[in-house]
Amino acid sequence: MGRLIVVLDPGLAVNPADLAAAWDSDGESRAIGTATVETAVPGDFLGVLELVVVPLAVNLATNAITALVGKLVARLRSERPEQPEIEIVAMTQASGDRTVFVRLQGKHQ
Repeated sequence: MGRLIVVLDPGLAVNPADLAAAWDSDGESRAIGTATVETAVPGDFLGVLELVVVPLAVNLATNAITALVGKLVARLRSERPEQPEIEIVAMTQASGDRTVFVRLQGKHQ
């Protein structure tokens, strides 16, 4: 089974450690796997220094994964309601890893 790699746009003002903690405190997402924060390889994701990584213990549809990530990011951003909308884009790599990009709407990495 692959991994879930969550790439957070630095403009979101959501800390990867906060997302990993939210993931682990949510029963639905924690059942999928435990989140950790890893250092991004320089140059892989423009301006991103840390990634949230979850080893996937079960096979889930991409829309289920993006829904979970979206729910948790929305919860973390709810304290600041005057922020731009976000978009979530998911890709499955040849390795089986699923990379989910959470970015400000209209911004492309």
